[in-house]
This record gives sequence, C-alpha cells and structure tokens, in this order.
Amino acid sequence: MSNKKLIIIGAGIGGLSTGCYAQMNGFESEIFEMHTLPGGQCTAWKRGGFTFDGCIHHLAGCKPGYMLYDVWEELGALPTRKTVFPEDMCQVEDETGKRFNVYVDLERLRQHMLELAPKDASAINNYIKAAKTFENLDMLDTSLLDDAGFTKRFFKMTGILKLGMPMSKYAEKFTDPFLRKTFPTIQYDWTETPTFVHLNMIGNCCSKNYGVPAGGSLEFSRTIEQRYRKLGGAVNYGKRVEKILVENNEAVGIRLVDGTEHRSDLVISDAFGFSTIFGMLDGRYVDDKVKTQFAEPKDDMVMGIHVSFGLSGDLSKEPRAMVLFLEKPVKIADREHGKLDLELFGYDPTMAPTGKAVLKVLLNTSYVFWKELYKTPEKYQAQKQIVAQTVLDNLEKRFPGIKDQVEVSDVATPMTTERYTGIGEGYESHWGFFDTMRLLRGPPKTLPGLKSFFMVGSSAGGAGIPGCAAMGRNLVKKLCKQEGKPFEATKP
Repeated sequence: MSNKKLIIIGAGIGGLSTGCYAQMNGFESEIFEMHTLPGGQCTAWKRGGFTFDGCIHHLAGCKPGYMLYDVWEELGALPTRKTVFPEDMCQVEDETGKRFNVYVDLERLRQHMLELAPKDASAINNYIKAAKTFENLDMLDTSLLDDAGFTKRFFKMTGILKLGMPMSKYAEKFTDPFLRKTFPTIQYDWTETPTFVHLNMIGNCCSKNYGVPAGGSLEFSRTIEQRYRKLGGAVNYGKRVEKILVENNEAVGIRLVDGTEHRSDLVISDAFGFSTIFGMLDGRYVDDKVKTQFAEPKDDMVMGIHVSFGLSGDLSKEPRAMVLFLEKPVKIADREHGKLDLELFGYDPTMAPTGKAVLKVLLNTSYVFWKELYKTPEKYQAQKQIVAQTVLDNLEKRFPGIKDQVEVSDVATPMTTERYTGIGEGYESHWGFFDTMRLLRGPPKTLPGLKSFFMVGSSAGGAGIPGCAAMGRNLVKKLCKQEGKPFEATKP
C-alpha cells in the first residue's frame, strides 16, 4: 500500500473520480472544494419544491457491457440509480407549428422523416444507416482504452471522416426545405457540431446506452461523493485554494484564502484551468502551447443562461427537449434569438411536486455583457428579471396560459456559474475528427517544468461528465504504474 498523499482541488466529477480511485488503490486523498456542494458544473438547485437542473442532458454508460457503465458502477453511481430513457431526443417546431420529432427509435425516426420528406428517401436512409453504426459503439468509451485498443478504435473511426462535416453542412443532403432548416438544430441546437458526434449520440440513445439519471445532476454527483467518503476520503467544503505550493519545481501542497497550508506528495487540480495555471501557479509553468491555448478568451458562452420555471401544469405529454423557432427574432440580454432551446422535465416526475413540472430555456450569451452588469447589482438583477419575462412572453404562444402557471422562476447567468464553480470565460475549442479523438483520449494534463502535479476535469480536456470521470481513473492508473503496483477498481 502506498502512503503517498494526494490533495485534490475541486469536487467536480474529475476530482471525485480521482479521489475514489485513489482510495481504492491505497493512496491517502483529501479534496478541497470552494462551494458547499459536490459536482462542480454537474449540479442542480432547489426552488420552491422544484429541482432546476444545470448539467446532464444525456449520460453515456447506462447499459451493461460498456466500459463507462463499469466506471459508474465503480463510482457508486449505477445501477442503483433509476435511469430514464425518453422516447425522443428532441422536437423541432418551426414558426408555423410544423414539427420534426427526433425519435431515438431509429426505425420510427426513419418513418417519420419519410412522412415529412418522401422525396428525400435516399438521404434519409443513408442517415439512419450511419446512425445505426453507433448502436453498439460509443465514442466516449475511447478514453478508457489502452494504447492497443485506442489504435484499433482510431483506425476503425477513420471510416467516419466523411461524416466530420458540421450538421449545417450535412443538412444540405436533404432537398426538403423543412428538413434543411430544422436538421442542423437537433443536437442541442449546436449547428456546427460534427455530424458523427450527433450520430454517436442518437445511436447510443437508441440502444439505451445514453439515458438521464432521475432526480437531476446534483443527486448523481452526490452518489459519487458518498462513494468517496465510504472509501475513506475526506471532502472539505467552503475551502477556496489561493495558491499551489511549489518547492524546487515540485508541487508540495496548497494554501487556502484563509492562510492555512496543507501539504501533500501530489497536487491534482480539478479547478478552472485558467485560474489554476495563471492564478494558483502565477503563470510560472507555461510554454508556447499553453500560452496559445489561453491567448484569446472566448466571449460567447454556449448555454450560458439557464432560465428555469416551476409550473403548476403537467408536461408529461411533451417531448424531453424542444427547439422552438420564433415568428420573428427577439432581443434577450445581449443578442437577438430566432429560436428558443427548451428542456422539459415532464419525463422525470421526481423533478417537481406531483402534478407539476419544470421547464428550462437555454440561451447563448456574452460573458463580458454579464460581467459588466454584475458590477452594478441593481442592473444585474433587473436584467435577469427582463430575461425571464421576455422568455415567458415568447413561450406563451406555444404553451397558452403558461404565464399563469409559473410558481417560481430562476435565471442563472455566466456570473452564477463563476460564483459557484470558479469557471469563467471559455477558450476556443476545435471540433475536427482528429481534435475530437485527441479530446476523447484526454490523458491527465501536466504543466511543463512542474513535478508532482496534474490537472483533470473539463478544463484539462475531459469530454463531458464521462470524460472527466475517465480522466480521474486514468490518472490513478498512471500513479499505480509509477508506484509499481497493480491498479484496482472495486465495486460497492
């Protein structure tokens, strides 16, 4: 058994995963988290008896036989939790009310698309055929493969290079104007997402490898935190790290904002990358690659605003998600929106009191816009109220009477995210095939010239919640190899 101690900064999924596997393999670990709850971005919050979720749209690894399923079992998250499998991925409605229902049953989806655009039969059949490729293959498992397995997967996946085009480009294969207009939006309304990313998503939804944990993202995170504690790990909440202590170019511990210091043999950061590198480490351990990565902040915050409503009405008959085209663009916060992206939680009755439901609208926005408003609390709060009212006004036509059903509302902005998680402006990411494969491979990140230090989590390149969990697992495997002992992964 190793007696090395790990200090982990942040109780996000990457940090919790690192801690769990560290405890399984005889390392002593301790997590320091600035917030009062686990999960980081994988979170939810309560308002008036309603649960407003902030993260998981689809969770990979819900089906036995997949490597990520084993990871969730090891982390105590599955199969004890109930998983919901909605029958649709989303529904797109244009301004006339015409609907494209993106069913996860691929044969049902084929028939629906043929009804919408019978002249596009060939293109539709090719699309369904491509989606079926992923019914028994999940790209997100890639991060758990060994070198030989990754090489095999890489060459297998090169066959889909022709599907690396963005959704907006793939839509041109259809001649029907309605399909051309709506198809690019069916993957979270991320119109420039590579098509193979979407195909992986819908293929795995069809096979029920992708589902949604009942009860929301925070409950999912809590199950992993509970597993960590049962393994003997310690979590310290409300503890913000100010600096990573370094001696002779080796990380030796941390100093908190209250001045207390904590020593360790290794330091692992699951905190925001920019804050870690240029704040906690004062920018001392960077090279040209790191400098380039953080040279230009990305002002556009995708899904940066979460507008949530707790409703007295029932949404169980509605789709799980919706892209709603508006009759005319509407100004919300810093920009005009021609459509609204909705999540409707009627499929999960645990999110609201009996007979009631939660509806959320996600909006892209500017970080700088909200950062400036935040300097004047009155203006900031007023703008949040305007956002909620404007969204509600534009939902009224599709959901008559919704204004009278609102029992509670909440607007989370980029400042909300930064306040609770420390995550601020993003940085440019690339979505080509090779970029995606590197992202999925995502080993724990190191910094040039700094020993005994690693970064995990989304800032280090973790591909979503599964990628962050896999990164923590991979890091502990690496540490075990360095210690010359076998890696162990146990299940509760």
